[in-house]
Amino acid sequence: MGTVVDAYCISEGSHKETNHYVISIKGSGIRYKPGDSLGFYPTNNNNLVKETIRKIGAKKRTIIETKETGKITLENALLHRFTIHRAGKKFLSAVVNKMHKGKEKDELISVLEDRDKTDKHLFTRDCIDILNECPVHFNPQEFINTLSPITPRLYSISSSPKTHPGEVHLTIAIVKYNNFDRDRFGLATGHLANSIEVNQTKIPVYIQPTKEFILPKDKSKDIIMIGPGTGIAPFRAFIEHRKETGASGKNWLFFGEVNQESTFFYNNEWADYMEHGHLDKLTTAFSRDQEQKIYVQHRLLSNGKEIWKWLENGAYFYVCGDKQYMAKDVHSALIEIAKKEGKMKKADAEKFINKTLMKDQHRYLRDVY
Repeated sequence: MGTVVDAYCISEGSHKETNHYVISIKGSGIRYKPGDSLGFYPTNNNNLVKETIRKIGAKKRTIIETKETGKITLENALLHRFTIHRAGKKFLSAVVNKMHKGKEKDELISVLEDRDKTDKHLFTRDCIDILNECPVHFNPQEFINTLSPITPRLYSISSSPKTHPGEVHLTIAIVKYNNFDRDRFGLATGHLANSIEVNQTKIPVYIQPTKEFILPKDKSKDIIMIGPGTGIAPFRAFIEHRKETGASGKNWLFFGEVNQESTFFYNNEWADYMEHGHLDKLTTAFSRDQEQKIYVQHRLLSNGKEIWKWLENGAYFYVCGDKQYMAKDVHSALIEIAKKEGKMKKADAEKFINKTLMKDQHRYLRDVY
């Protein structure tokens, strides 16, 4: 277990809330290294649990039973064991099976037959939403049998144990939105944003160690870090650790977000590291601070010549953050740099980045999600 000993917003003035959390692990026996992630099991929102129980017409002390939980109250099961903030395919299928024949049932059957349509339908709905649209009845045991278990959430650690002994720091963007006239939160981020009492709240945590996303053993090696948004987390840990261990290699950080004024995470720390020589280069991309949107991949391309020099000199290249868009764009930019600055044909540039740098030399490392 870990105790949340500090929590504060690092995106004042932004419509998007991003928070810094400090979790004490003193006495837990937990050890970690920069690049590792912290896993924890979140709890469902109290109000959502009450509303869900009310919606199925049940009582919170009703006993249900599953192989995983044994006998347990419905309230306890919905708080701690099962996912209800977003409905699953199994639940939707059970609802459809209970519906009377007709157009609505046929439409939902066609949704269930197409994976993309199913995902899109469920992405915006929890169990209450679906029961509002399709008023069928479940008894508590039936309802529980349609739910998926809560899975742990993983967050890149944004601290070095040498700088913060007995603590784990996290950088977390809070997922919140309004849908169907109800306020919604991400399961884990809602738990952290709404249910935490500093120095009181304990959460079950564990370390998910990384084998690949680690600092170079040779401390004289330079590192280039690409960490837009909360992807900055492990690089805060990396720079802290490089400072504490006296690494002589140069550090170059690329950071991107929406606005410099409201979402320049840890800007005072970076300024201090720059002043004292622990951060050699800081390149930023704030997408909405000018008419034309600028992202980290654009900054990479405009610094291509120097990046290529660093790579030729043995630098390690790290990327952390969004897998779907950012990481792909950064990857393409890196290939373009190899092609242009390395004077390679496209196929050779792709081979150098995808095989030589990434697989043979293990100098291109990613923590993307």
